[in-house]
Amino acid sequence: MDGSTVDGSTVNERTGSGRILSIAFWALLAAGVVLRVLLLFTPAFYVDSDNAIVYLVAKHISEGDVTFFFWGQTYGGTLLQLVAGGAMVLFGEHIEVLSIVSTLFFVGGVLVLRYIATKAFSRVVGDVAAILYWFSGFYTLRISISEPGFYGPSLFLGLGATALALRDSPRRPLLQWALVGLAAGLAFWQSPMGAALAIPGVLILLVRSRRQWYRVFVGIAAAVVGALPWIIVFLSATDALAPKNDGSRPGLRSFGTLFTSTMPSIFSVSSRTASLAIAVVCVALLVLLAVLAVLRRSVWIAALLGGTVIATVTVVVGAGTSLGPSDYRYTVFVLPSLAVAVAWLVTRIRYRVAAGITAMVLAAVLTVVQVEGLFPNLSFGTQSRYIVGDIRSLGSHLEDRDVDAVYADYWVAYSLTAATDERVTAAGLTNDRYPPYQDRARQAAVHTVVVLENNDNDKHLQVASDLPPHTREVTSGYAIYTFPSSFDVSTYPWSLY
Repeated sequence: MDGSTVDGSTVNERTGSGRILSIAFWALLAAGVVLRVLLLFTPAFYVDSDNAIVYLVAKHISEGDVTFFFWGQTYGGTLLQLVAGGAMVLFGEHIEVLSIVSTLFFVGGVLVLRYIATKAFSRVVGDVAAILYWFSGFYTLRISISEPGFYGPSLFLGLGATALALRDSPRRPLLQWALVGLAAGLAFWQSPMGAALAIPGVLILLVRSRRQWYRVFVGIAAAVVGALPWIIVFLSATDALAPKNDGSRPGLRSFGTLFTSTMPSIFSVSSRTASLAIAVVCVALLVLLAVLAVLRRSVWIAALLGGTVIATVTVVVGAGTSLGPSDYRYTVFVLPSLAVAVAWLVTRIRYRVAAGITAMVLAAVLTVVQVEGLFPNLSFGTQSRYIVGDIRSLGSHLEDRDVDAVYADYWVAYSLTAATDERVTAAGLTNDRYPPYQDRARQAAVHTVVVLENNDNDKHLQVASDLPPHTREVTSGYAIYTFPSSFDVSTYPWSLY
């Protein structure tokens, strides 16, 4: 049994219950899109410096300044920004355009997951699993509208490569290999996690085509084309494959904290007992998929689960530190397998369509309830969009002073630049991402430094005795320091916050 054959419990789409299930799927998928668009204009849509950089990259692409990686990194492909930049040419340079394009990438990922789950089990499981993933809580929803850069494209391309690779008896095998190679190459360019999701499917196709090596060569050529930006960087940068590291060695501990700390955080769970319970359930669901893959001899289940496992290893090794609640963005690569396992369990009962629809609706309702719990009395408004305070007032204040280039805390810098549409550009005091901003700040007549009031940098500056004459003023929760141009900002020991 290859996994594409479903059992006798499958609901025929042509029956009334099958049509109802399909209607429920498409209605809830559309409702999820509408919910995300509405949240863009509420305080539930908030932007940090990483999100702001994604917007700025897309904005620059729309203006002809094309880059193929997240600023300051040798990983993190910019397919999302390239598409969003094209959309901005048509609809204007607005961060909402980026968010809608990001949402559509996640829609693509949901549809591919539905296809994989359908081939592995049945259309019922496919519909339910896709919606369970689509409504898996506010924090994963937030990733789809406040993209850190490459998560949606990685999911879509990684799962897409698997779906293409496992198709049965394609009429044009060379075209299949070309598409699989291109999708896998693009996934690799986007992120190591995207490549991880694609690996099992590609390996299975490789085994199936072991006597048709010319097909494999076509796939390799297509993969090279897709991954070409990364290959060029790899050949010129010695650290292109180096994982991040904060000096610690998380080892097996991070595999545990991914489930005991990071996964519970997406459900707003903080108690140790509940967190451990969620961890046990998550591991049990993954084990269930492994058992089902063996019992059903399903390459579809095996590829999905294998991709999840490889992506998990990639995340833990690549992060280089113990994962915690703030790392919830990585759960988008684990949740597809969990959603499929839950969907299979839900549809084991006799009235499987009713149970499936109930689970789908319940997931949507619980997501909305979580949003309301996190943002009580939610209303429309974008003034508090940036998480570092009243960034727009800061921008207006600097513009009124004819200041158009500053240095700032990392979490202030790119939010300020994005909020003012680059009328004021801010170079990061640490972890600088874009050298032209640094050049503008350095060439200014005076050096202006913006930090959050009373944060570490502000406290250090107030007591430092080795600084040249300077001024300090406070506005909207920010401390603004002005130094003579002779002061070399880069030599001062700045903190990240």
